[in-house]
Amino acid sequence: MTVYEQKLERVQKALSFQEPDRIPRFDLYWQEFIDKWLREKKLPPDTNINEYYDLDFVLCVMNEDPKIDSFTLIERGADYTIFKSGFGCTCKKADYSPMPAYLDFEVKSVDQYEEFILEDPNDERRYTQPSANILSSSGNVEAPSFEDQMAGIEGKFARMGLVLEGQEFMWRIRGMQELFIDLMLEETKVKRMLERVEAFEIQIGLNQIRMGVDLMFVGGDIAYDKGMFYSPDTWRNFFKPVLRNMCQAFKAAKPDIKILYHGCGNASEVFDDLIECGIDAYQALEVKSGLDVVELKKKYKNRLAFVGNIDVRDVLTGDKEHLQADVLRRLNAAKGGGYIPMSDHSVPDNVPIENYDFYMDLVNKYGKYPLHLGEHDIPELSNLY
Repeated sequence: MTVYEQKLERVQKALSFQEPDRIPRFDLYWQEFIDKWLREKKLPPDTNINEYYDLDFVLCVMNEDPKIDSFTLIERGADYTIFKSGFGCTCKKADYSPMPAYLDFEVKSVDQYEEFILEDPNDERRYTQPSANILSSSGNVEAPSFEDQMAGIEGKFARMGLVLEGQEFMWRIRGMQELFIDLMLEETKVKRMLERVEAFEIQIGLNQIRMGVDLMFVGGDIAYDKGMFYSPDTWRNFFKPVLRNMCQAFKAAKPDIKILYHGCGNASEVFDDLIECGIDAYQALEVKSGLDVVELKKKYKNRLAFVGNIDVRDVLTGDKEHLQADVLRRLNAAKGGGYIPMSDHSVPDNVPIENYDFYMDLVNKYGKYPLHLGEHDIPELSNLY
């Protein structure tokens, strides 16, 4: 069995509630953390952080913007960039911050949804040319083409593609507040736009599957730390059908594909709906939102897998004794498979490098099956299987 086959099998087993040889490794890193990591470890600038930590699967991001021109520079300041993205929104991104500020949106009224152009999802430039997405754009930074990303890690990792759920797509062209008003007042026009979004995202996903992705990541932020942005029934009415159709299309094209749903905040009110749609795992399980993977594992058992839940605010940045106790407690959720630990979103640059190394050492040491977690063992989790 090749390295790639071993890693893919490991991930597929874990997300199918089986115990592989060890808990799979995965994480996402803000560029600011990678820059600090390279600097403090005095590594060559082309060192790959995913290879360094021997991750099992890696996210590959293509140009899925509605418009193929993903980055138009408007202004370059001393420590910031203002640009127009392929979603038509105008963003300001500080060089020292991973998240941009959204200054303006292309769609100014609900009637302009019909005028908004979704350029051809099959255009080969989306897959063969470099692009700059909203989060990475700084100066004229471009990500390698999807084709190059896939080729660069072929045989080294399982590969995960990316699509967007309806809400995540819509607010980038309309703005969050304005979209929420549209949901309440203009149901028919919003749903008509969502039909177009659904067809676009399904084709984007099918093309990635055709190019060889093993997993699919669905970006769908629908909540904040206190709960969902709107009632669960509002999500079910507008966005659940889109997600369900996406999952059905992807699994029809590749029956063994595993689909991970990314959501910030606490969207637990619709976890059962995500399962109905065909979602295999939920990521990122932000601790500050009150989500605890141990309690979730008790509730959902082998119905929904989980990825994340390692607190980047108080655990990865804290003292090592607390870090170890917290991580080993959460590893109980990996008993019987069904849990892959990672930062509870992405690793920011305020995480000390030595702490992150210590965390990875813990996962390596205690993550081999059968799990032996000593004083941190929770027998109740073992008894579920």
